[in-house]
Amino acid sequence: MTRALGPVAIRLEAPLAHVTLDDAAHGNRITPAARAALPAALAEAAADPGTRVIVLSGLPDVFCAGGTREDLTAEGEARTPHGWDFVRAAADCPLPVVAAVQGHAIGGGLLLALYADAVVLSDRSSYSANFLTYGFTPCLGATHVLPAVLGQALGTEMLYTGRPYRGRELAARGAAVNIVAHDKVPARAAALARRIAQAPRTTLQLLKQELAAPARDLALAALERELPRHTATLDDPETRRRIGTLYPLTQSRQSEAQSEAGSPR
Repeated sequence: MTRALGPVAIRLEAPLAHVTLDDAAHGNRITPAARAALPAALAEAAADPGTRVIVLSGLPDVFCAGGTREDLTAEGEARTPHGWDFVRAAADCPLPVVAAVQGHAIGGGLLLALYADAVVLSDRSSYSANFLTYGFTPCLGATHVLPAVLGQALGTEMLYTGRPYRGRELAARGAAVNIVAHDKVPARAAALARRIAQAPRTTLQLLKQELAAPARDLALAALERELPRHTATLDDPETRRRIGTLYPLTQSRQSEAQSEAGSPR
């Protein structure tokens, strides 16, 4: 049985649990509701005694599209990056998490995937660390996790260019994750999760603690270095212009803007 926790769905199928970002109305962006729901959903799934491994997925066409324009254009303390608990949710979960990234993953959405314990990408979907496209430097540990997971040269290039990379290109470049045909992503992720789940639950919890602690320290150190630069570049007039003209509105906010302007919904 599937239970909805706001924009996140939970399905328990021991020894696996499936947690799915399911917010088509907002394009699977990191909205306030998603920021609250995802860590809670992973905690609920992990608390079930039958669960040994969690499969984290999104919509077939969009795994997670990153943050909202509203967050980036907020003023003062309201603009402080709020996505840390969201993007780190898989890493902070007490059980292993396999990310089934069938759809596109952008910015913070890509970070969410790469903080998981194992990652399966689609050969045809698009993956980008597009922070510099909008003029601001990366945050949320991006400068650590992309090079650490995908490889130093590739991760650094993705951060500098901000461009989208198809999964097949990442595979050709030697990205250290699983990359399979688009329609095989869910099955590959489930098979990988089942293989991990052959170990006892307590053993998996202990190994997760052992692996997660040093990785978390490195990510936190990166976040502390990133924050001042990220804040400063968000204040730059060119960055503000780019965000205003290039950064997409969420679907619901676009409808509100059209209504305010007198446009048909």
